[in-house]
This record gives sequence, structure tokens and C-alpha cells, in this order.
Amino acid sequence: MINSIKNAFRATAVFSLAAVLVISCKKNDYLSGGSLHNAKVNMTTYDYLTSNSAGLFDTLLLLVDKAGLKDKINQQGVTFFAPTDYSISRYLDVRAAEEQNIDPFRKWTIDSLIKYELSKFADSLNIYFVQGALSYDQLTENGALYPTLKAGANCVVSYEETRDQDLGYNPNISNIPRIVYFTFLFNNFHTIHYLFFCNN
Repeated sequence: MINSIKNAFRATAVFSLAAVLVISCKKNDYLSGGSLHNAKVNMTTYDYLTSNSAGLFDTLLLLVDKAGLKDKINQQGVTFFAPTDYSISRYLDVRAAEEQNIDPFRKWTIDSLIKYELSKFADSLNIYFVQGALSYDQLTENGALYPTLKAGANCVVSYEETRDQDLGYNPNISNIPRIVYFTFLFNNFHTIHYLFFCNN
């Protein structure tokens, strides 16, 4: 009698756990920061970048506002791979090093970029645009070559699994995070800017 109660309890527990897993694993949801999120949002690109609670795009948004590019990043029919503040900071570090080769006391800051290179920034932003709205089912692990909106410039976009714990991998979860890699091709060299997406 006790064994049959234990077996019934175990069967109920297993069935309940299976039901919870099936109900909670929706195809459109993904795991981020320990909770499920839906990748579909009903807002403009600008508003989405503004709503980022980690502030990863604050410098980009400042430059977009100063250059008057809000409508450009909100345009339909393109995919915009938004460079993070880390990417812009890295560019400022490189420019500062170039300036310090001329004069060791020179600095190159975001204010310098706004004052001297805002039109160059506006033109450079075209490398982060791909014509057409790319969806996950178009992306592959090996990547594909896409033309950017900057004339003659190409990029490779891939959708790859990662087992890097800094990028969301958790060995205790069966879902392996996938990352969309954007690689801009420049004279046989490349820089990688990556966006974080997880896939069920």
C-alpha cells in the first residue's frame, strides 16, 4: 500500500514537472538573466535601445541624436546591428592613441568626436545596416556575406552556439545560448561586434 502511494506520488510529480516544462518552453521565448523573455517587442529601434536597462547604448544614442539619425535607425526594411558603448569607447581609445602619436598630451573624447567627426560617424554608421529584415531562420552557424548600406562594404552575420559563461551559457540548463555575430570586413581584417540572443 505504501509503495503504491509512493509510486503514485512519483508519477504525479514527474507528470507535473513535465507539464510545467512543456508549458513554460514557448518557441518565441528565450532565457536571459535567469528568466524567460519574448524577443518580439512592439517599439521602434530607437525606443528599444533607449529602454536597455544596462545602458549599453547610451553613447550611441547621444551620437544618433547629435547627428540627427533617429529616423535612419528606425527605418523599415533594414537590420541595424547597434554598436554598444564598448565599441564606441574602443574607437575613442584608438583615436586618442593616434592623436598622442602627434602630441602626447592630446586627448580624444566623445566631445572631440561630436565636434570634429560627427559627419564621419553618420557615414560610418552605414556599415551596421544590412538591407532587409534578417530573421533567425535566415542565419546560419557558418554565416553569410551581406552588403551593408555603406557602398562597397560587406559584413558576415552568423548565429552560433556559445559555451562561454560570460555570454549566458549555464551547464545546468539544456538550452545552449546562441549569439548573433556581426563581422565587418575591412581590407582583409575584421572587427567583431556581437549581440546577445538566446535560443530555446
